[in-house]
Amino acid sequence: MRIYSPITQYQWLSSTPALLGLSLLPMPVMAFDPSGGTASLFIILGLGGFTLINLLLQGLFFFAGKYRNATFAKRHVLSALIIPLMAIALAIYDHRGWSDLALNLGIICVGIGLILLPLQLCQIEKVANPNADWIISVGALFILALSYVIAPFAFFTIVLAHICLASSPSKVPKLLSYLGLVLGYALFGYWIYQTIMMLQS
Repeated sequence: MRIYSPITQYQWLSSTPALLGLSLLPMPVMAFDPSGGTASLFIILGLGGFTLINLLLQGLFFFAGKYRNATFAKRHVLSALIIPLMAIALAIYDHRGWSDLALNLGIICVGIGLILLPLQLCQIEKVANPNADWIISVGALFILALSYVIAPFAFFTIVLAHICLASSPSKVPKLLSYLGLVLGYALFGYWIYQTIMMLQS
């Protein structure tokens, strides 16, 4: 049998008014703030993934000798800058505070720096690679294999295949490029269709 002493009962009674008073005090509500999440998600996944695949493209073009043409390098840079510009606009529009904005802009600046690499690579003296068509066509099929995991990568397969065909390749790289075009357009079109259907549902 448990016995409560008068002192214990007194202590419990004396603390009851304090507990009731604390329960009536207004407490701050900790709620999830979704602001800034869209921009951060796009920068990490969208810009991050694009930067990685763009580095692969830069490597393919460099070893294929495409950057011997400064105009080609400038066009590559200008087209690749579209994604960071979208990220900057989204970061300015959707941010929680100055620290969040500064972090996102810092990540974007790193991505822009990597995108500008072709402007430096085109200044390196490099002889024409006789296997350039093979490098680009096989690279297109490699990215096509990646696009079965990340479907938007099929767009880069299409780009590489068109670049290879524009350089009048030999027979086998030409066939590989046509194969990349057919499968790339099919996969990219299917991804667009699935995306539209998901947005409509």
